[in-house]
Amino acid sequence: MSHSIPPLLWVHFIAAAIALPVGLHQLTAPQGSPRHATLGRLYIAAMAVALLSALASFRPDTRFLPFHILALVGLGSLIAGTLALRRWLRDRQPADLRRHKINMAYSWLGLAMAGVSQYISNPRFGFAPALGPTGFWTLLAIANIGMYALGSWWLFGRLLRR
Repeated sequence: MSHSIPPLLWVHFIAAAIALPVGLHQLTAPQGSPRHATLGRLYIAAMAVALLSALASFRPDTRFLPFHILALVGLGSLIAGTLALRRWLRDRQPADLRRHKINMAYSWLGLAMAGVSQYISNPRFGFAPALGPTGFWTLLAIANIGMYALGSWWLFGRLLRR
């Protein structure tokens, strides 16, 4: 199975596999330490590579898939969160830090949702062909709506109150 995966998708997978645990650590760890800043830079770099490699996987002979659209949304969230942090570092306005946290948290949640969606939709894992079109789209919708709802509750109800 792994021998049929193009190198660009390996880069995408490895970058996402780095960003997922680093981002989770950033969401749950105390802020303000030098290690927090270093891991934050690593998260931004890994997410940028993951998102840009997802966009680079688009070829003119293929359809522009929802994953490509979501990669654009994720890139926008990553850029907005990074710019909000830069403003906060310059002006120390609490609203900028909150914007940074929200954008980065949703960046991470989007990555987690994309990982689950890729697992469900990738024919290599057998879900898509086994479920048929209606079952497949139903499972994909339920999984993503559930993750978004649970993730939003967790982000706003727990993490952003710190």
